[in-house]
Amino acid sequence: MVACARTSLLVSRGLIVAALAATLLSASSALAADPEPRFVPFSRVVAELSQKPGFVDALLEKLGRNPSAGGVLGPEQVKKLRELILGKNWEALDQFPTLSVEEMGQAVRTAGRAMAPAPNTAAAKTASSRPIVEEPLGIPTGLAPPKAESPLKSLGFGLAMGDELDPVLAPHEPDAQRLADVLNRLARNPASGSPGSRFRITLRGQSAETPTALVALLRDQGHTVEIRDARYFANFGDLKYQGVDVLTPFWVDTGVIVPGEGRKLSVPVSHSQHELRVEGPLVNALLSFYFGIDGKTQFRPIATRDQSWTLGRVARTYRGDQMVEVVRLAGQIIAMYDAAQAAHPGLPFAGYFALGVCNDANAMIELAMQGETSLYPLTRDTTLFPADTEVGKLAHRLPVDGRSGEPTDVRRVLASLPVDDLAALPLPALRRDLQAVTAAYRAGTLERGDLGSTWTRVAIGGVNLWQHRRGIVAGLAVVLVASAVGLAAYVWRRR
Repeated sequence: MVACARTSLLVSRGLIVAALAATLLSASSALAADPEPRFVPFSRVVAELSQKPGFVDALLEKLGRNPSAGGVLGPEQVKKLRELILGKNWEALDQFPTLSVEEMGQAVRTAGRAMAPAPNTAAAKTASSRPIVEEPLGIPTGLAPPKAESPLKSLGFGLAMGDELDPVLAPHEPDAQRLADVLNRLARNPASGSPGSRFRITLRGQSAETPTALVALLRDQGHTVEIRDARYFANFGDLKYQGVDVLTPFWVDTGVIVPGEGRKLSVPVSHSQHELRVEGPLVNALLSFYFGIDGKTQFRPIATRDQSWTLGRVARTYRGDQMVEVVRLAGQIIAMYDAAQAAHPGLPFAGYFALGVCNDANAMIELAMQGETSLYPLTRDTTLFPADTEVGKLAHRLPVDGRSGEPTDVRRVLASLPVDDLAALPLPALRRDLQAVTAAYRAGTLERGDLGSTWTRVAIGGVNLWQHRRGIVAGLAVVLVASAVGLAAYVWRRR
């Protein structure tokens, strides 16, 4: 699943696999008792494979000795990881490394120095000398769906990597791709009264020149159209070991103190997206919208299924005029991100992290529709967004994590979980930590640990977590960049 799950890396994700060896949850004992586990911690995979000749050296080589091939850890970290593996310190391996939001930003900058910036070419695809470029919607496309055989790539040692096709969604992938392409091109039309070629779609004698006009047209011609505000744990490995899903999150250090433990709460980074579902006589498609590490802010087809541990939660569903408004906002965000990338062409990963992560673009929609956001973390540099535009104003109103020096917004951390009820979280150690943090949060007694050794009391003020429980996921792909330092543009195609 998650690619920003339904993660699909178009670069050497086999290298990410290794980078995540150290990040898994302390759930091995619970999973060991399950005769048919739905997933297995990567720490257990490493424990087994470390007995294989050459595996440890290959792992460390990919992690730290060849940045151009995906290395992410420095010499000291590689040394420590080797010691953990050879010393069979699996418990410590389970949460190594864990990064704060600030450290994630440092990792992105390191990654950017290791590779040349990729130009953003999304807008250029619509260039034309004609004043109007008109096309029929062209759905159904009649194109063949992705091949039914498994796209998993064998990595040896019993490991396989990749996204598995969803048997329900995959047959609609060509139509979903066409709809995504059309919406993205319509979003990049010049503003009314501005020069430039315009793209127009026709359907049954009617036409549309904006994303909102198209979805309204589909709705008026008998289609059910809705948008789901969805959140997941981000899957940065897409691994299977001997046919079983492998737990490959990355951890974010929230700075929040786990009551009674004297240590800071770390949670798997999460992914947020708005999912557009269209069902009707002509179009049947499922799309996701988010800003990915590939530097693209756009609608994307969903055709793969998520691994079981990524979970998933729909915070809210928009229909009718609210659905149309969300699509309008998404179109405005696409145009604004294109403008920001054009104004700052040297940003690493086309602005990923600097312009935000997947959460930031979705938080703008949530803020506009709900009056606040429940996403964490949010990382954009507000100076990159002009304050005199609609999207720029939203960007300036949103909180920023890891840049302002402000205490962690505990409400958003807790609201980012992809479950409605902590009892449904199938990760015992994390569940215990979160239950303790939630109780302290509601009582107003939660502590926050600074980056140094001093602890400071955070005044929570009686906010009820469960009033915001439908708020969402976070941390997301930020850490992916840390794992993928030096990797080429990487398309996160979520289910």
